[in-house]
Amino acid sequence: MINERLKNYIFYILTAVILALGFILRLKGYVSNPSFWLDESALGWNVLNKSYSELFDKLRFLQIAPPLFLCFTKFLIFITDGYHHMLRCDIVLRTIPFIAGNLSLILFYFIGKKVFTSKWTILAGLIFMATNPALINYSFEFKPYNLDVLSCLVVILIFLNINFKQTTFKTLFLYGLILAVLPWFSFASVFVITAGFMTLSFNKENPKAFTSLLALPFVSAFFYLRIFIINAYTQNSVGMHNFWQQHFVNTNFSNSYALLNDNFKYFFMSIPDVLLLLAGICLITGFVLILKNKDFKYLLITTLTFAAVIATSILKFYPFSGRLILFLIPISIIYIVKITDIKKWFIGWIVILILLVPQFTFAGNFIFSKNITKGDDARYLMQNMVQRIKNKDIIVLNENSYADYFYYNTFFNKKNKIEYIKPNYKTGEDNQILLNKLQKGTYWLFLSYDNNKNRTNITEITQWAYKNTKVLYELKTQQSALIKLVID
Repeated sequence: MINERLKNYIFYILTAVILALGFILRLKGYVSNPSFWLDESALGWNVLNKSYSELFDKLRFLQIAPPLFLCFTKFLIFITDGYHHMLRCDIVLRTIPFIAGNLSLILFYFIGKKVFTSKWTILAGLIFMATNPALINYSFEFKPYNLDVLSCLVVILIFLNINFKQTTFKTLFLYGLILAVLPWFSFASVFVITAGFMTLSFNKENPKAFTSLLALPFVSAFFYLRIFIINAYTQNSVGMHNFWQQHFVNTNFSNSYALLNDNFKYFFMSIPDVLLLLAGICLITGFVLILKNKDFKYLLITTLTFAAVIATSILKFYPFSGRLILFLIPISIIYIVKITDIKKWFIGWIVILILLVPQFTFAGNFIFSKNITKGDDARYLMQNMVQRIKNKDIIVLNENSYADYFYYNTFFNKKNKIEYIKPNYKTGEDNQILLNKLQKGTYWLFLSYDNNKNRTNITEITQWAYKNTKVLYELKTQQSALIKLVID
C-alpha cells in the first residue's frame, strides 16, 4: 500500500515536472518574440487590415486560415491596443498558438490515461510532446497549426469518452456543440471529427443518441461550406494547388514513401535515418499492441483520420505536408511510446530514450539560446529603414519580402514608391534584368526573406548592388539584408 502510494506520488511529481518543462520551452520562444517571418506577416496583415466579416472571405498573400481563429486574434489585438504597438502586436498575435501549445500537453495526458495501461507510458508520451521541436516552434508562431493539434486532441478525447449506454443526452448535446464549433477554429479537426463519427456509426445500439450527437455538427458543416469554404478556399484553390503541388499524394502512391519520410523527419526534427527507422518500427509495434489490446475505438479513429488525410491529398484538396499535418504528431507519439506499455520489457524504454536524445539536445540548445529567430529579421530591418529613409527614396522589395514589408509598414504608414522584383524565369526575366530597369535615384533594398535555402535571390540582388551602384548604407543579419544605394 505504501509502495503504491509512493509510486503514485513519484508519477504525479514527474508529470508536473514534464508539463513545467514543456511550458518553459514554449514560454522561452513566446517571450523572445522574434520578428515575424513571411507566413506570419502575411496572415498578420490580413488580421490587422481586414474587418471581421472579411476574414471569412478570400485573404491577401495567398493565405487561408480558420475564420474564428483570425476573429478571436483580431479581438485580442483590439483589447490590447496592438494596432499602435508593433512589438505588442507581434506577441499578441502569437498568444492563441502559445496557449494551444500548452493545453495540448494537458489534453495528451488525459488521452494517454485512456489508451495506455501503464502510467509510465503516459510519461514517455508527455516527454515526447513536451520536447518536440515542431510543437515548440509552432507554439510561438502566428499560424493555426498548434490549434490544429489541440482541436484534434479535444475531438479524440470526446469520442473516447462517448458511451451511448452511459453518456446522457445533455452531455451528448454539449459534445455536439464543441464538435460543431471546432472546424471554425481548425481545418484539421474535420478529419478527426469525420473519423470519429464513422467509428461511432459501427455502433448500432442507440441511433437516437448518435443522431443527437451528429445534429449540430451537421448543421455547422452546411454553413461552413456555404459561408467559408466556397468563399475563401475555392478562390485560392488554384494558387494553393500550384504552391503545394509537390506535396499531394499521387494516385498510384508512387511518392507516398518519400512524403512519409519527409513528414516524419519534419515531425521529429534532426532525427538521424537510423533513428527514423527505429521510430517507424516502434510505431508499427504500437499499432499491433493497441490492436491486441482491443482498443478498437482509438485504433479506428486514428486510422480513419490518416486515411481521410491521404484521400483528400490524392484528390488535391489538402497537402500531405509537414506543418499542415502537424496534428498527426500526438497520434504518432501514442503509437511509438506504446512499446513501453509492455510490462517488464526494459528494451522498450531504452529504445524510447534513444529516440529522445535528439529532442533533449534541441531542448537544451533552445533553453540556453540567446537569439531565437524565425529566419527573418523584417522587424529589425524596418525599424532601421524608417529611422533613415526620406520621402523621395524608393523601396525595392524582392518577391518573398512583400508580406513582411506591408505587415510592418502598418505601424509606420510609409508612402514611399515601391519597386517589385519578381523574376519570371520562364520568359528569361531574372533579378538582374529587373534591377537594370531601375531609373536614377536613391533606393532601399528591403530583403527580409528568401525561400531559397541558399539565399540565392538575396545574394544575386546584393551582388548586383555592389557591382552597379553606390552603396550608402548596409545592414545584414544571418538571413536578411537592408541596403541603401544610389543609381546615377
